[in-house]
Amino acid sequence: MTGRGRLGATLLLGLALAGCAGQGPYRHGKDATERFVADPALCPELKGPSSFRIPVAYVEIDEQGVLQDRSQVEQALALVGDGARPKYVVVFVHGWFHNADPDDLNVRRFKCALNNLQGIADNAGEDVVGVYVGWRGKSWSIPLVEYATFWDRKNTSDEVGRGSLVEFLMRLEGAVKPDRNTLNKLMVVGHSFGASVVFNSIGQTLLARFVLDAERLAHARPAPVHAQSKPGLVSGYGDLVVLVNPAIEATRIVPFFATLNEYTRKQTDLLSPAQPARLVILSSKGDWATRATFPAARFFSTLLESYQDSRMTTPYGQDIPMRERYLDWQTMGNARTLQTHQPLRRTAPAPWDGKCPPARPDWLRQAIDERKAEQRRKGEPETGAGWSTVFDGTGVTVAHQGITTPSNPLWILGVDTELIPSHSGIGNPVVICLFNELLGDPKVINPEGQKQEERLRRSR
Repeated sequence: MTGRGRLGATLLLGLALAGCAGQGPYRHGKDATERFVADPALCPELKGPSSFRIPVAYVEIDEQGVLQDRSQVEQALALVGDGARPKYVVVFVHGWFHNADPDDLNVRRFKCALNNLQGIADNAGEDVVGVYVGWRGKSWSIPLVEYATFWDRKNTSDEVGRGSLVEFLMRLEGAVKPDRNTLNKLMVVGHSFGASVVFNSIGQTLLARFVLDAERLAHARPAPVHAQSKPGLVSGYGDLVVLVNPAIEATRIVPFFATLNEYTRKQTDLLSPAQPARLVILSSKGDWATRATFPAARFFSTLLESYQDSRMTTPYGQDIPMRERYLDWQTMGNARTLQTHQPLRRTAPAPWDGKCPPARPDWLRQAIDERKAEQRRKGEPETGAGWSTVFDGTGVTVAHQGITTPSNPLWILGVDTELIPSHSGIGNPVVICLFNELLGDPKVINPEGQKQEERLRRSR
């Protein structure tokens, strides 16, 4: 190599080292947990100083999926078990360009979201606890150059999800939801490649539970089949898993969609109107990364793969084209043929006051009943499919498409840009409040399921 070549190589190496983002961990010892007071300067929805001191734990995973500091796990588990009031535990897994640095924007906005939720939880006698899962979503810090890390970080998210995080999430669920009668709540939110981390960690657990519970309901067997089973309901992980702008190919959600479709096609009334959503997939119409960049990159990376087309019949007789090539290029939330609900939009004209309204525990049953009454007036089959509702306070409208049964636990839908403007614009407090609406209330029982179990016990 000439002297000029060696100089160029040295400069490139220097730039690479200079632009390489830290590998962590960012939290050491007791710094892996903290109690914070939300800062109005960082949380514009706050009208003044917050009165809440909210605990949050940080769990960091390295690029090979190994826990960076196992003591972080023990501290997080101790935090969710601390105190006498029911816990409302929210896990957030960040995506591309982020990490667990105290100054990271996702860390700051996560704290704002927890503060918004504590305003509701406090009235219900609950304590919100945050768990922030950090990984090396940001590997380069040089502007523009960092965009070249898209596929590298996607592969890393797969590794992170398949590693020790599985252990932590299983132990966390066991601590927060020790049995089906607990009043504790557990919600997991993954964004972008963080959604990939979540899906790789607990996707198979979700699918297995969907199958076990659907099988139980189809054959009128009593709960529990596993610790999270409830009478007459399909369970998931915790109470709710939300994937926001997931950078995951749609082919990976097809088994979930197809499994639930198969059970409900054979028995359209299999799922109770009290059945809450268990897995919600949201994709913004303004997300260029998953709507444009992802399909373009998948086009080139799948050139040598073979595909076949088929059709799937829904419970109400529609035929859905299942074009594998299309589904392998699109992300989960952007595959239009699989979208179960119309795009989320905010229709209420009144300004929002910045506070999450109390959740209506029986809103889905009411929406289904209203839809059935409408169908009855029109002389149509009373399926409840195609229901819609507007959530008070936030003004968000949710409308069912009618290709799944009305209370199917899998939701896939787009989101208008007013609610999630872009790939990274996920901090809208209105959307955080919507997650709370979808979470459900562990105190609400499912009378149909309880009656079914009672009949089974008497018959034995």
